[in-house]
Amino acid sequence: MRNSDPHTATYKRVRQGLDEPSVPCSGTVSRVTKHQDTGPRTSPDAAAGGERPRPANLIGAVDNVLRLLRLFETRQVLRVNEVGREMGLSRSTVHRMLATLLQHDFVIQDPISRGYCPGPALVDIGLAVVQQMDIRVSAKPFLEALKDETGETVHLAELRDAEVVFLDGLESDRLVRAGNRIGQSLPAYATAAGKALLAELPDADVRALLPDRLPAVTDRSIRTVDRLLDELDQVRDRGYSTNQGESEEELSAVAAPVRDRRGRTRAALVTTAPRSRVDRAWIERIGAATIRVGTEFGATLG
Repeated sequence: MRNSDPHTATYKRVRQGLDEPSVPCSGTVSRVTKHQDTGPRTSPDAAAGGERPRPANLIGAVDNVLRLLRLFETRQVLRVNEVGREMGLSRSTVHRMLATLLQHDFVIQDPISRGYCPGPALVDIGLAVVQQMDIRVSAKPFLEALKDETGETVHLAELRDAEVVFLDGLESDRLVRAGNRIGQSLPAYATAAGKALLAELPDADVRALLPDRLPAVTDRSIRTVDRLLDELDQVRDRGYSTNQGESEEELSAVAAPVRDRRGRTRAALVTTAPRSRVDRAWIERIGAATIRVGTEFGATLG
């Protein structure tokens, strides 16, 4: 086991738009930020200093829809006539664009003013991107707390299809330690992080992700989905997963899921150590610490 080597365990409905006074959509999703109407509106391209040259290979219809959505950067409510004039499109074209966006919840329509506001899908996509970008920053103090309490190497990991990916980590200060795997991925079934995250899924989803027979990563790796599902039941019962040399023979790890305030599984926290200092008492102690810190971290995520 080398200090510099990476080691760890690891997963409706649209109606005709009318020109009416600009008022907010009644019943707009509360997550939508409301902007004050402080003066004349300008398009995103105009605000950037004029219309940007458009490459010849753009798909016109997609380009128009994306330009329409960017109008929400400078206003809260869109109307068919206003959008048509600003974008140089006919009313019928704008109406069809908004009807399509409404169908997919990217906009909502006020039943009184007939104006269009940002819909829940648009808001949720933006929030999801921001949350995922921020999760490593948000996780840092909790990784530090877990490392300080356990004295071992710790990681933040997420499930991507059938693999677990290490988003961030901190190495132990001990002379003999597990190394850092930031940016690496491993088969989820062979890692503590992966098993913690797979246990959050229904068994049918796990079977859909993995073949019946699983390629061995080490001699200790789980070889069949049936055996994996049996272990995932145990993970659900005790709240944490283990890896006993299944991804690297000389390492052991425990992991626990991180669930946000809405109960969604966002990631897993992993604590890893050389197998030479891991016993049942270590697993139970570190498992409890990893669960607790993961719960505290999840409580900070929206």
